[in-house]
Amino acid sequence: MNYINPPKETPQNVTHKTFYSQILNHEIGYSIYLPLNYDKSSKKYPVVYHIHGWKGNESSDIWVMEKAYRNREAITVFINAVSSENEYFDAVHQIGAIIINELMPHIDRQYRTDTTSGSKSISGFSMGGAMAFYYALKYPELFGSVTAYAGTYHHWYRNDYSGVGEPLEKAVGLYENIMKAPKYFAEDSVLYFIKQNAGKIRDSLLIKIHIGTSDPLICDNEILHLYLNSLDIPHEYRLFDGVGHELGKII
Repeated sequence: MNYINPPKETPQNVTHKTFYSQILNHEIGYSIYLPLNYDKSSKKYPVVYHIHGWKGNESSDIWVMEKAYRNREAITVFINAVSSENEYFDAVHQIGAIIINELMPHIDRQYRTDTTSGSKSISGFSMGGAMAFYYALKYPELFGSVTAYAGTYHHWYRNDYSGVGEPLEKAVGLYENIMKAPKYFAEDSVLYFIKQNAGKIRDSLLIKIHIGTSDPLICDNEILHLYLNSLDIPHEYRLFDGVGHELGKII
């Protein structure tokens, strides 16, 4: 993955910028959408951070996400989830440190952002969706909402989890097997953070999980839905009938 990936064309009110990462000792690119009346007002805006999927970058989703952000009174930042690690999920801690300790403070310094509690949101697609969900659960005090589009969670369900590509009907059996094995709740897993921070999540985090019924990751997402239900954690769980692993069709 490259550090800086400017798009050939940008939607209205989207620009490409960079910030310096001390962690990577390099400038890193991001794309940012400013609401249509941003330059004509003095108000402060909430911020939505979006993480792309595997092999994507800060320009990958700016067009497909346009219908989600163009009428929203919020700043939207498209992250480049770059890392010095080889494997995407091995880099979750380094990418998280870059986002939370470097990019987010940079955005707050450079733009009129609302920094009150709950004003920051995070979303992502595929591996980016899983990362967004992971960060929101691990740091529920930082985010008011999370939207995970077709998240890839099996990396945190351990190597022997085999639900990828399985039909939705098998999800309950997979879920029951996971609930019987403590290893799936090992520290730093997504299920661990749901349980560990259930009170904070239940009280203050708006959760949205969107997935197509023909997506090979349907069981990944159904397991999260079932586990959140078991803890009485409110969330929006939307299934898109016949849709595969396609961000454009679940926006």
